[in-house]
Amino acid sequence: MNANASEPVLLALLFADRVITEDNGKRGIIGTFTKFFAQQFPVVFPPWGIYICVTNLTPGDHEFTLELEFADTSEKIMGVGGTIRVNNGAEPVEIGIPIPHAVFPREGRYILLLRIGGDIVGSRPLWVDQVPAQPPSV
Repeated sequence: MNANASEPVLLALLFADRVITEDNGKRGIIGTFTKFFAQQFPVVFPPWGIYICVTNLTPGDHEFTLELEFADTSEKIMGVGGTIRVNNGAEPVEIGIPIPHAVFPREGRYILLLRIGGDIVGSRPLWVDQVPAQPPSV
């Protein structure tokens, strides 16, 4: 990033069941969460999404990446990226990222890192907990 540019301001970094764009351009963030539950590992959860809202970027194109890592080892389990096009740096930019297939190898705390232009702009945890299997009913 340009050393003279203002620092990006992260307004939101959310996990959700779905992130949609309505006909009027509004974002719909459906079913936010901070934790997944699984009976066994590794596990792949049904498709879910990530909502990002950032402002204070200079006009132009900015490369971004999202990486989800296992907190204890920094093992990367998922990564996506792209380009943010900014017309007016004062206006927030909203991005919905679908996550169709992320494999969680074990129970524990994961960290989602958002980088813009190579710099970490924000992060947040996601917990994946193991629940005991239900005993068979007799």
